[in-house]
Amino acid sequence: MTVLIAPAELTELYDGSPLLLALEGVELAPFALPGLSAWQVTMRGGDLRLQRPGAAAEAATQPVPVPPAQVLALLTPNAAAAAPLLAWWSATGPDLPPVIEAAEATTAMPELVRLALGALGRQVTATAVLHRALVAARQEAEESREAMVSLIQHGSRQGAPAPLSQVLALDPAPAGEAASAEEGRLAAVQVLGLRLEGIASLALHVQEAHVGPAGLLRLRLYGAESGRVHGAWLVPGEALQPGWLVLDLPSPVGPVRETACLDIAVEVEAGDNLALSLDAGVTAPEQALAVKGGRAPERGLALRLWTAPFGRRFTVPPHWDAEAIGLDLGWPGVPMRLPAQVWEAARFPVGQVEWVALGSEAPRLLASFGPGKRLAIVLPTVPLNGLDLLQAEVAVARGDAGLLEAALWLQPEGAPLALESDLVLDAPETRWSGWRKAPLEGGPLLLPIALPLDGQRNAAVVLVLRHAGKPPGQPLRVEWSELLGFRTLGAAPRPEPANPLPAPPPVEPVQAAPVPLRRAATTAQATPLMTMAGPHAALVRLQEYFATPDGGYRHLDIWLEEASDGPWSWPVLRFKLAQRGDGPVLEFRNRDGWPSLFSTWPGTDADGWGPYLLVRESDLAGEMLDRLPQERDRRMLTVLVQLLPEVVARAVRESPEAAAQDRLWLDLAHRLAGALKVPAG
Repeated sequence: MTVLIAPAELTELYDGSPLLLALEGVELAPFALPGLSAWQVTMRGGDLRLQRPGAAAEAATQPVPVPPAQVLALLTPNAAAAAPLLAWWSATGPDLPPVIEAAEATTAMPELVRLALGALGRQVTATAVLHRALVAARQEAEESREAMVSLIQHGSRQGAPAPLSQVLALDPAPAGEAASAEEGRLAAVQVLGLRLEGIASLALHVQEAHVGPAGLLRLRLYGAESGRVHGAWLVPGEALQPGWLVLDLPSPVGPVRETACLDIAVEVEAGDNLALSLDAGVTAPEQALAVKGGRAPERGLALRLWTAPFGRRFTVPPHWDAEAIGLDLGWPGVPMRLPAQVWEAARFPVGQVEWVALGSEAPRLLASFGPGKRLAIVLPTVPLNGLDLLQAEVAVARGDAGLLEAALWLQPEGAPLALESDLVLDAPETRWSGWRKAPLEGGPLLLPIALPLDGQRNAAVVLVLRHAGKPPGQPLRVEWSELLGFRTLGAAPRPEPANPLPAPPPVEPVQAAPVPLRRAATTAQATPLMTMAGPHAALVRLQEYFATPDGGYRHLDIWLEEASDGPWSWPVLRFKLAQRGDGPVLEFRNRDGWPSLFSTWPGTDADGWGPYLLVRESDLAGEMLDRLPQERDRRMLTVLVQLLPEVVARAVRESPEAAAQDRLWLDLAHRLAGALKVPAG
């Protein structure tokens, strides 16, 4: 199929104006509006021809190379008439245009107005983005000019090194008020109320310092708008003394017009303490110290701040943390997820852990193990830069959640971790969450670990699972659903002391990092049919939603677990509910990745993916069930069809595309269930 156009009209087709295409049978005269470019599509001699209203179709002789952009809608008297144009479009261009089935203007106008308003909103948004990009480009050009002038002055020795200018002086409170490292940790942030540009040195006042060599103070100077770090220091315990602690930058911050913020973190050993003095005066609420999830009442830290012209001062500062410069700090409390390549490197015992995909989501790790068993899943390289807390989320997909015990380990990157006995706690960068049990109120099991302030940029993370039940109990299926990183101002859990791993009983459930509980991705919600006597299934998953570009074929690939009806039960069932033309079809496959559904495979058809069986309404209403030789097979197919409406209602919720067509899928399911004839015997 080819789409032709008159050579003289080709330029108009691509001039960027909003386009309205109409097939034969749709009157275009009412749409002759200013700013709207209307085109007629006709079929002549086996080709589609695109022309202006009233123009001769025979003048269209040049092929249209690609579909035009900015198409507002395609008007057609019926969907079948638009199929040839849409097939050409999907083969040669980007996304298909919206289709409006209407032969008259009055019928099409409401939907056309809605589409026009949506296109206008997108255009306004795109224009605003371009305006912001233009402003940013102009700012960057000015910053580059200023930086070049400063560097030229310094390189040619045209000016003497500029002295420091004090721009902020907040004295310590006479009464000695201070922010202390309670329970061994302190996490705080303060907005300084000044721009980053030119900052060359700062000083904090230490009110009390009883800190051993393992203690550490970490400071980061960053921009409030971008979160980017421009200054960073790691001060060891032996360098912390009462009085002013002065910290220099290698050179003044360049022309960065962002609000300066200070991120403070302290970690000391048990029995030690570090206290930072608060300001003597009252501070504006927006510039008060934010610490442990709250604010010191209208008080900020005792601070001094100096600036100097960029490019006119260069030093070698002590305690400088060069690796943190340029790091983008996340917002406190906002979860940051791992990239796919980190999960793909996971190591685990084959046969007990597998990758499982749920709908269109990325595959997740699912472990299966029996009573008294334990296993470990290792992520060899997890990036930790900019994070204060690491938290794993574990959900029980099947079995008694009260029997699951889990622990999360932080180990050095590259450590040999072949067995659970290889896990250690005698290195400074190692951490252990302790054994945890699932919360009594339900929801995922959360395993938080507070990260060391001066730890490695990458580390190995190990999840250890164990089944507290005794044989012969039911196995557990456990999903490792998330591993999240946080930058937190809350009171993070204090790390365990560096000693050999004890063997305590599992601790009681604890409240972990401040992240809302969410439903586990693989936990099925019970429906009325699945909770009453009769056919039911414990778990429903949507493996895949698929549709061809023209909509002529689509299917749901559905997975069931623990389906049963009275004495009959099936651990796993899988099928596809498909729409072929106007009728619903059940599809079964005899291949790897599919459970063995029939005692003897009843089908004779096969394709490139192996043998398959199609079951239509007429088959269910006829003698197909009676022809199956085994009663177990007849019961299986009967139960599956009886469950179909409830199973489909649950499965479509897991895909936005399928959920938008829920009425279609439920109608197909009810048609098959209504056609079912109960088998004899």
